[in-house]
Amino acid sequence: PLQIPPAYLAPRYLAPSDAPSHIVIAGTSERGDRFVVTGTALANGRPVPGVSIYAFHADADGFYTRDGRNSDENARLFGTLRTDANGRYSYETIRPGPYGGVSAHFHHVVKATGYQPRLFDLWLGDDPVLVRNRISGQNVPPEIFIRPVTRDARGVWHATHDIEMLPETN
Repeated sequence: PLQIPPAYLAPRYLAPSDAPSHIVIAGTSERGDRFVVTGTALANGRPVPGVSIYAFHADADGFYTRDGRNSDENARLFGTLRTDANGRYSYETIRPGPYGGVSAHFHHVVKATGYQPRLFDLWLGDDPVLVRNRISGQNVPPEIFIRPVTRDARGVWHATHDIEMLPETN
């Protein structure tokens, strides 16, 4: 597996022990289509409770910050949560915009005692940038997970991503 960049091992990317399993990252005042991400943390097919998830993403225009530097380490749209007793998590936010030729995506920093910390991206299967890149034969790196998206009758987008927890190796 890929090593997580050291910056993402900092305490600020760890959810408090009492963090909820469902959060709202971007409220209804944030411009953009509403989006809900759900999933379960699993190890060998069994749910893992208490997993810390730090989720972050760009805004609808593809910007992480408004200061001109666009630093994803300082994203303004972020939240921390922990999986529930059944390993489930969910968050509500807006659909991020693509930027710099990169498909729209959500980032997740995942940490739990006894498991390898991970940083991965959840890309949206219908994103035009992704579709164009796949047609041109570009490969997707292993830390990126592409998931189908659906839109409900209220116009809210949905994607599901189950997280496979990898045991620590000594």
